Order: sequence, then C-alpha cells, then structure tokens
Amino acid sequence: MLSRHYGTFHFTCLEMRNSEHPAYAKSGPQELVQQVLSVGWKENIDVAGENALARYDGYAYNQILLNARPNGINKNGPPKLKMAGLTYLRLSEKLLQSRNFRTFKTFVKKMHADLDYCPEYEKPAPLGRSKRA
Repeated sequence: MLSRHYGTFHFTCLEMRNSEHPAYAKSGPQELVQQVLSVGWKENIDVAGENALARYDGYAYNQILLNARPNGINKNGPPKLKMAGLTYLRLSEKLLQSRNFRTFKTFVKKMHADLDYCPEYEKPAPLGRSKRA
C-alpha cells in the first residue's frame, strides 16, 4: 500500500540501544529498528524515523546515525540504504543548554556527512498518481 501510494513508513526509537534496557524486559530495539528498515528497503518503500526519548548524549545520536545510514557514506554516490527523513522530537530548554546544543550541532553536521550548508538543494517533484493494484 505504501509503495502504491508513494508513502513513507515512519518509525520510532532510533536512538535506543539494547544495552540500555534491562534483560528482563526482553526488549531489542536495535533489532526491531533494523528489521523494520530492512523490510522497507527490500520492498522499495521510503523509510523515515524519529527519536522516542528526550536524550542529548552522543550515544543516542550515534545510534541514530547508524540507523540512518547503516552502510556509512559512499564516496561513489549516495548510499543505497538510507533513511528518507528524520524527525527530531523534543526541542526544549534542556536541548538548548550550551553543552547539549554543541553535541546536537555535531550530530546535525554528521547527519549531513560533515558537509556545510548547501543552498542549491534539489526541489521535490510533485507526487505521481497512485499505481494500479
């Protein structure tokens, strides 16, 4: 359905790591996120994501980076596996505190592969009609 209507699957908990949850919870956020992203990519569906918790540390940001581009940066063109978008939740006074904001700025730059601002972005084209079933 998403592919037919040019939809994007948006998932959460990109910043969570297995080691941050107690064993009795039997929680595996890393595997869950990878499973969802992998199926989306396999089915040629755009996948996007967001953070679930208010976290301002490098561990959380690095986990988001790993999920956004699991194969890293490709010098020969754009990576084949990448997220279509990221929603960063929880803009707050705590995020804007000096140390947290510095860490956040570093994260944003890493999301852009350490490239500076590019004013010549590619304008999105209008969506096409839905595909036949």
